[in-house]
Amino acid sequence: MTGGTALPVRPIETVFPTAEVNKIAEKESTGFGRRHYRPVYVMHKWWARRLGSVFRAILLYTLADNRLSDWDQDPHSLWGLYSRDVHLTGKVVLDPMMGGGTTVVEALRLGCRVIAGDLNPVSWFVVKKEIEHIDPCALEDSLVELERDVGTELRKYYRTVCPECGGDAEGIYYFHCKELECLDCGSLVPLMKSFFLARLPSGAGDVVVCPCCWEVFKTSDSAAQVSCIKCGTEFVPRDASYTSEQEYSCPNDGCRPARIVDAIRNKGRPKERMYAIEFYCRACDESKNPRLSRGRGYKKPDTFDYEKLEQAKREFEKDRKKLPIPDARIPIGVETRRALNHGYLRFEDLFSARQLLNLGKIYRWILNLQDWNLKEFLVLALSNCLKYNNMLCKYNATRGFITDIFRTHSYSPSTMPVEGNCYDTQKGRGPFTAFVRLIIEAKRYCEAPFERVAVGNNGMRTVHFKTPIIAQVASDYKDFQERKNVLLICGSSSKIDAPDGIVDAVITDPPYADNVMYSELSNFFYVWLRLALRERYQHFVTETVPWEDEVILNRVQRKGDREFLEGLTSVFSEANRMLRTRGLLVFTFHHKSLDGWTSVLQSVLNSGFLVTAAYAVRSEMKTSTHLHLMNNIKYDIILVCRKRSQEPAPKAWSAVKRSVGQASKRMIEDIEATGEKLSSLDMFVMTLGKCLEHYSKHYPNVFEQSQRVGVREALSSIVAAIGFPTSGPAPSEVS
Repeated sequence: MTGGTALPVRPIETVFPTAEVNKIAEKESTGFGRRHYRPVYVMHKWWARRLGSVFRAILLYTLADNRLSDWDQDPHSLWGLYSRDVHLTGKVVLDPMMGGGTTVVEALRLGCRVIAGDLNPVSWFVVKKEIEHIDPCALEDSLVELERDVGTELRKYYRTVCPECGGDAEGIYYFHCKELECLDCGSLVPLMKSFFLARLPSGAGDVVVCPCCWEVFKTSDSAAQVSCIKCGTEFVPRDASYTSEQEYSCPNDGCRPARIVDAIRNKGRPKERMYAIEFYCRACDESKNPRLSRGRGYKKPDTFDYEKLEQAKREFEKDRKKLPIPDARIPIGVETRRALNHGYLRFEDLFSARQLLNLGKIYRWILNLQDWNLKEFLVLALSNCLKYNNMLCKYNATRGFITDIFRTHSYSPSTMPVEGNCYDTQKGRGPFTAFVRLIIEAKRYCEAPFERVAVGNNGMRTVHFKTPIIAQVASDYKDFQERKNVLLICGSSSKIDAPDGIVDAVITDPPYADNVMYSELSNFFYVWLRLALRERYQHFVTETVPWEDEVILNRVQRKGDREFLEGLTSVFSEANRMLRTRGLLVFTFHHKSLDGWTSVLQSVLNSGFLVTAAYAVRSEMKTSTHLHLMNNIKYDIILVCRKRSQEPAPKAWSAVKRSVGQASKRMIEDIEATGEKLSSLDMFVMTLGKCLEHYSKHYPNVFEQSQRVGVREALSSIVAAIGFPTSGPAPSEVS
């Protein structure tokens, strides 16, 4: 092989079932049955979590040898093992940047032993609970006990009166809007972007709110002018607004628009006004009341509802010191700056008093449990439910459900926040009990895993396995070597306390430069987890997530391209040390900027590797809002790397560039032949992936007219040759 390596001995260096994997990954990435596809991955939120189907295939094709399949004679024969209960006994896998734990879980499913680590304590705890065992019945029993002990106390704050039958109903979602004083006249201005509340199912019309008397009523079309059924005010619900993204406008004559952040800076964080409730009435559901959709409806809050809200506020103020509520300040960061500008100074500010009261009561009950393993799983469920139970959540008006705080990879304050039922509800998203049931489903899956494989054009079939996903987590390397099958490390992976040459493969998903600010985002969960875990695990001693060694581009942390390159190189170099001579480093990557690609390739080369193959596979959730904002990057590049053993022969840049063009063209044509429509950014990603492969095999001896062609120069030349800009906006932003 060019670049001074031995002939390839692993399937992934010569073949990868891209078409087959992408069929399955498409189902997983679009959310089709994802909860039931690999339930273990919904036990807790993690950002940009890679697909289990992709990493199962990567592991299989990286670690398989001729004892499993005659892949060297028939490359496609290895694919048959994907849907079988394969045991790669004796193989050791390292993931130095484990994030949400996809490598760890999929390696255990294949019978491997795993060493994995992450600097982030939230990652460490989430992965630990993904692979540790608990009897699902113990979790079910805990829900019964919680209901018995505090259920009535928790439910009382989510009761309302059904406006249809006058009976008792359950509050699902509570709609609020922030109010700011007009800087000219002092009047309170509701920061409403629209008075369209929700679209009813089956084309039954829209629900709107009157901007004058705040009546909630139905209309056939919220985009047309309507008259309020109570006060007669005429308005267009979708167009009526007091605010834009950055400014708000007082309706009084002579008042000038003002910037929201300026008003908050002068007047303080605005209060919220509850203006609507979505409810569920069991009696109307059972009687099939035609005016409600399966018992669900919308109403204007009445005196009973406002009193419940005030009662919760009074009780919280009285008991707040008795409840486990975090008091940590929100650190200044790239993604936290907007929250700070909107007056959220502490993490508890992100929640309403009713949320803090009820979450605190649930947490207090959990902390009194004696079984530590059970306690940890319930703490994990509580942490996960926080993403739907805070005052940065919004409402998807066209589909009728709440969206979580991390609908984008950021803290995005809402002027119209939505509060859910945080304990238990038959309808709607986000209650604590639902997240306990997710863990129950996940642990049943771990006891009896299954795989879904494509059949025909659109069909899927389920294959059940006998090998459980259950780990014995080691306390250190000696413990791992002697009897345990997983070593989880919480700390920097630039130095791991383990011997040289002990792992067969390094399979990972490194940070994508500045795509996700992991420490900033995970602090939202960390400050709550810390209350339960700081006495037991030293990783949770600090007030917030440690970030000093985080490998990332972050201007607030004063980490630029140089720091990102150095950090990634140090992790890859340590992986090189621990990797056996014939082992492989395989990782996935995509980025919209040339700088990100330059840093990754330079770190691979600086740490003693060369890229021997590159493949394009489906990325994270296709429906992710983050992906939409990232200009629809749907594909990751799998980069297969081998240790460089000797100096490569010189190669003309013109020849390398020609190889890159041919290889990327084949990759794009192969994917488009499946009917996939690629964006210009996807093609940008694929072309740079192939450039990393072909250039690295000859680095540093790539010449153009006797001058060495450096990494940045090579990538810039390739991008320019195919018509993409080498700086400035991402390709899809200019195409």
